[in-house]
Amino acid sequence: MLTDSRLHTRVEADFEVRVGIPGDNTGARIVNISLGGIAILGNQALEQVLKNGYANARGISDHVVSFTIPGGELSEVCRLVHVRRLSESRFEFGMKFVGLNRKNREIISNYVNRHVV
Repeated sequence: MLTDSRLHTRVEADFEVRVGIPGDNTGARIVNISLGGIAILGNQALEQVLKNGYANARGISDHVVSFTIPGGELSEVCRLVHVRRLSESRFEFGMKFVGLNRKNREIISNYVNRHVV
């Protein structure tokens, strides 16, 4: 039997997300969230921004993501950890929170706790 070895419980979500500063709103949506990070559904334009836009010399790609969740508006730095192509023009992006602040950690924790099945 396979088990989920994630450190943090994740739950389904449906939040509009903006990536970068001032924030590229390409219709991307957060589809799940945990204290560890988020999964975003987006298009090819977002794939180009995330994969090619801001990688450092080691190939690490960090981005500011902003979204509204019950309990507050969050703006956090996330690291792109995986990209999965779902169709010709749709992608899933796995983003890890980098240095989640205490207030936002509490907001996300409360959301996750209310939505655990």
